Amino acid sequence: MSVSAYLRENLRSISSKNVSVAPGIDEKKLNNALKAFAYNGLPGNVVALFDNTLFGTGKDGLLFTGEQVIYRSGFADPIHFPYEDIRSAKYTQVHTGSMDKLEHTLIFERKDNSQLVIKDLSDCDYAALASVLQGVIENFTEFQDEKQLIPLEEMEEAVKVAYLKVIVNMAYDNDSVIDEKEFAEILLLMTRLDLEPESRFTVRAYMTGFNQAAALDALLAELDSHCPRGQIRPLHISLTKDLINLHFSTGGGSLETFGFLQRNRALLQVTDDEIDLAVAAIRNDHSMLKDDVTDDQIVSALKLLSAKAAAVGTPLAAVYLSGSVVGMSAAGLTSGLATLGMGGILGLSGMTTGIGVAVLLGVGAYAGVRKLTGADELTRSKRRELMLVEVIKQTQATISLLMQDLNHITDRLSQALAEHGEQGQMIQRLTAMMGQMTGAGTVLTNKCEATQSSATKLRCARFLDDAKLKTLTKEPTKAELFDFIRSFYEERSFSQEKDGQQFETLKLAIKPGVSPKALENLARAFEAVGYFNVSDVLVGGAADMADKAKGKLLGLFS
Repeated sequence: MSVSAYLRENLRSISSKNVSVAPGIDEKKLNNALKAFAYNGLPGNVVALFDNTLFGTGKDGLLFTGEQVIYRSGFADPIHFPYEDIRSAKYTQVHTGSMDKLEHTLIFERKDNSQLVIKDLSDCDYAALASVLQGVIENFTEFQDEKQLIPLEEMEEAVKVAYLKVIVNMAYDNDSVIDEKEFAEILLLMTRLDLEPESRFTVRAYMTGFNQAAALDALLAELDSHCPRGQIRPLHISLTKDLINLHFSTGGGSLETFGFLQRNRALLQVTDDEIDLAVAAIRNDHSMLKDDVTDDQIVSALKLLSAKAAAVGTPLAAVYLSGSVVGMSAAGLTSGLATLGMGGILGLSGMTTGIGVAVLLGVGAYAGVRKLTGADELTRSKRRELMLVEVIKQTQATISLLMQDLNHITDRLSQALAEHGEQGQMIQRLTAMMGQMTGAGTVLTNKCEATQSSATKLRCARFLDDAKLKTLTKEPTKAELFDFIRSFYEERSFSQEKDGQQFETLKLAIKPGVSPKALENLARAFEAVGYFNVSDVLVGGAADMADKAKGKLLGLFS
């Protein structure tokens, strides 16, 4: 366990209302804290925030990362405490004034014998806080910042392959056969995880050669050894959810009859509460797309699910590391929930902080979708439509990958037949027909992808306004998006006509050859920053002008 994982599991005990644990930290509050606490690391590295302000701005209190805790009292400069420099964290209470009044304090003693006394924290259990920090000092020797939650699709290929092999083991466990329903579910999961072609073929080979299957404990050891620091527990919860979903999707009944899960609970390291949370998430995913479910019901169900996750001590986003079981990727699910204004509330936006998928911050994505649809308020059918479109995209992508694999298998079959000498006329004709059909399928798939790319480009800036983008990505939580969006553009020369004269001008245009998936991520990034939303641009521009004016005034009086 890393320091970050330890803090995530224990810091909720220090306050019933003032502590926020990643990825459930409000975006606006997090941006305020990053500036006020002078933390220069990545926003995704923040483990927790104890907000000691009256109005919940997040500018005073305690900020925790994997390397340090930062303390800031009202109107004072922040004080940084690297864990490696702290000798002890002690809780004390002393009588002040009247003997009936107790003052609670936390005393940091540094290794250089200096001390800092922290007091006046509202609704804080000082004893619990001291215990948590002392636990960090006594139980860990390595202190480093790390992302708090990483979508599975962003993890290395070895993790994804081991994850899928566990799913395959479970599919074979009940009847020693992977039927068409199990096969389809595994294919959809492979698409959501965005496997590289080589990894995809590795998993397919494993599915067809199960007589040489790896033992579950070996697969889980492989999974854990390649898992990013601090992510093992969320990864096991996500894996359990996908195992249960496959059980339910292929006709399985209650969990009592799910032999694979019951026999391997100890290896999976999941509790009863975490299993209940996974089941609730699966049922909730399926209900979100039903015709008779209203927005209010979706929001209410998600809040209940979030509360259940908090009670278990697990970020709700951990259940969705592999996306939604109904076919939405992690980014797609976050985008869909953002249309309900729920992306940031549930902390799901926090898990897409990696640039591998577009960062979908709740407010930004919501504003982007509103602009996209041309409506101030999206109707229930429109919101469902956006989610269903994401499911359709994932299914189409799965079919496309299946077509690629069929082409590969057809080529291999033709080679194998050719190596065995003379073929019968019927075999030759059937092989030729298969080649024609798979070839035509490839052409149609490529045509579909080209059309999809053209449609997606309409949601991206044809010519990028660099200054506008800088203004919209000034906040720390959106800063990474500037480089992400900018990486898709290059400066090119274009001919223009003005007053009957032709002249050349340089503009930032999208680079040629960008894949459909990358374009989709780019479009989502534009939506996240509100690039096409007039109000966001005006607010950003006004803030930029205010900063410049402030700088000039300071210059006059310096």
